[in-house]
Formats: sequence, C-alpha cells, structure tokens
Amino acid sequence: MRWSTSWAVVLVTSFAVLQLSVVFRRFAPALAYASASLAMLVIVLAPDGRVVDQVAGGPTHVPAVFLPSSLVFLLVLHGVAARVDVAGSRVVLAVALVGVTIATGSTADALRQFTAGGWLVTFYVGVGLALSVLMAWNLGRLAAVRRARALIERAESARVAVLEERARIARETHDIVAHSLAVIVRQAEGGAFVAERDPARAVQTLQTIAEAGRVALTDMRGVLGVLREQEPGPSSRPTLADLAPLVAGVREAGVHAELTESGVPFALGATTELAVYRLVQEGLTNAVKHAGPRARVAVVLSWQPEVLIVAVVDDGGEVPVPMPVPGTGAGLQGMRERVAAVGGTFSVAPGDRGFQVRARFPRVTQSSGGPG
Repeated sequence: MRWSTSWAVVLVTSFAVLQLSVVFRRFAPALAYASASLAMLVIVLAPDGRVVDQVAGGPTHVPAVFLPSSLVFLLVLHGVAARVDVAGSRVVLAVALVGVTIATGSTADALRQFTAGGWLVTFYVGVGLALSVLMAWNLGRLAAVRRARALIERAESARVAVLEERARIARETHDIVAHSLAVIVRQAEGGAFVAERDPARAVQTLQTIAEAGRVALTDMRGVLGVLREQEPGPSSRPTLADLAPLVAGVREAGVHAELTESGVPFALGATTELAVYRLVQEGLTNAVKHAGPRARVAVVLSWQPEVLIVAVVDDGGEVPVPMPVPGTGAGLQGMRERVAAVGGTFSVAPGDRGFQVRARFPRVTQSSGGPG
C-alpha cells in the first residue's frame, strides 16, 4: 500500500509513538495512554492507503487502522487499565470505546468494497473492535485486582507474623518470669523460716535469690532485645544442654529435683529444643509453686527411635501443703501451643498426690521438612 509522502511520514511517526507507549505503560500509564490514543486517532483519521498490487476483485484501498501494528493499542490499554484506579480505568475504557466508534465510522467506505450489505459488515467490525477493547480492559482490571489482593495477602501475612512474634515473646516472658519468681518466693519463704536459727543458711538463701534474679534479668534482656533489633542477631535461646543447670537451680530452691535420660539422642532442631526446655521449666515451676515441703520432682527424657518423650512428675511433697503462688494456668496453655507448633503432643494429669506434665516430640528428618 502507498500513501502520499507527507502522510507516510505522519503514519510512521504515529506508529512509532504507539510502539514506544508500550514501554512507558508501566512507569507513566497516563502519559503512555494519552500518547497511544493520540497516535491511534491520527491513524484512524488518515486517508486510506492505495493498494499497489490489486488482486482481481480485491480492495482498491485499505484504512491504515487495519495494519497489524494497530493491535499494539490493545496491549497499551491492558497495561494502563491494570495500573490505574477504578475511576481512571473507566475513563480509559470510555476513551477507547469512543475511538472504536470513530474507527468504525471512518472505515465504513472501505468496508463497502467487500459486499453490497456494507452496513452489516461495518456493524460486525464495530462489534468486534468493541469486544476486543472490552476484553483487553477487563484483563487489565483483573490483573489490577490480583495485584491488590496479593498486596493485602502480604500485609496480612506480615500482620500474622507480628502477632505470632508477640505471642512468642509473651510465652517466653511468662516462662522466664514465672519460673524465676516461683524460685524466689520459695527461697524467701525458707529464708524467713531459718533466718534466726541458721544465719549462714539465710545468707545462702539470699544468694540463691540474687542469682535467680540475675538469670531472669539476663533472659528478659535477651527476649525483649528482639524488639529493639532491626535484624535478628545470633540466637541465645536455651538448648537441651541447659536442662541440667535448670534442674540444679530448682534443687537449690529446696525441691529435690533429678534429671534422668535414657536412649540414644538424636537431633531435634533449635525450635524443638527450646520447646523441650520451656516444657521442663514450666513443669518445675508448677512443682516449686504448688508442691508441699520435701517434694521430689523427676525430669525424665526418654529417647526412643522415632520420638522423644519428656515428663516432669512431682510427688506433691509432704502435707500440709503451703499456700500456693497464684497462677492462671496460662503457662500450661502456652506449653500446649508451643509443643503443638513443633508437631508434638502435650498432656497434663494429676498423680496420686502430685502432678505430671508429659509431651512427645517426633523425630523429624531433614527430607521431611518438619518443625524444629
């Protein structure tokens, strides 16, 4: 096809602008769409091109809008509709439909070359152009909705992560404070009883209280320090190696506690080891708070081929039982959630005179990608 020299330059420029608008639709959608719309208006209003090698019975002239490069406008329409707000997308659609009307009217004469019922062909062409525009616009809006939904899901995931971290810090704080205060209260009760008769024992009791306070402060700084860190630092969470000092500390508080271990240990992972430590700590805390004088507590770790069974069992001590330290049961509920989070099972039950806390932690291989 041929156009006059001036119109050929105008059309080449218009098609170039149309092609370039595709590049800018992501960064400047309004500018890209305005440029593409003006370019398409020029292309639609341009005179028909004369067919050089006419086929017998074929058309003698063809509108420039029928050139394949005009389809690029649909790509621009899709990209812009996906990146503007609802009101802006409606304006974009309205402009495109006005363009369809203009294009249908400007090509009516050329379409009459094909059949005597040219108005019917013109109608179908107009409907086809309108459907193409609507499809491109709807796909763009669908992309916008998906993008907005993805943003909402990411924000919700971040919110859930924050809530989970807050819950974790709350559990850690409860475990540290409850255990340390139980030891301190138990020691203070014993210290007040022996202060006059055995001053040396009273001094030892005060030293134990001070040590329990220092350990609690250190642990609290480690937990609450996470709130001040912009990036997580090296982990200082308790591990299975810290169970022996934990049991020894309770023994110094006047509760006869023993740690026994059987079987062949296997790797648990840092998260599961922390859950085991907190489980034992909570069981010992309950024994310190609620068991009577001369209570005996057994901490048992039974390593089986596919599971680690952890039990903390106390015999209740001698009667009468002293006034228990008030509690809400939040520690046991926190333990249930913590054990479940690493794939374990948790149970508590009263014994003949005492109380027992028990949990099962499954062995998790690296290939299974389980917790821990």
